[in-house]
Amino acid sequence: MQNQTKILVRDFVVPARIGIYPREHEAPQQIKVSVVVTLKDHEIKRDHIEDTMSYEGLVAAIRDLPKQHFELVETMAEHLANVALIDARTSCVTVTIEKLEVYPEGRVGTEITRYR
Repeated sequence: MQNQTKILVRDFVVPARIGIYPREHEAPQQIKVSVVVTLKDHEIKRDHIEDTMSYEGLVAAIRDLPKQHFELVETMAEHLANVALIDARTSCVTVTIEKLEVYPEGRVGTEITRYR
């Protein structure tokens, strides 16, 4: 079995401009974002940030989401997956995005997994 490390960024709630309907173009809505990055064949041997992937880039990308409008949650998820895949050590990334305000009974959204 290969060594792997997972980087977790979970349950970030941010305002986002997302959706295909006119009302969704008028104002941001709250979304919840989680990203899990798997670093394959990876083992931390020293106590140095250079030896792993920092979650700061993922957090910055999530915080930047309100700067543009996405029609689809899937497109937004692909955008975040691509941010994680920039790091060559990433072998897999799973992005979950939930729209929190569409239905009072629950949440809707998407989850994608992408492999290198």
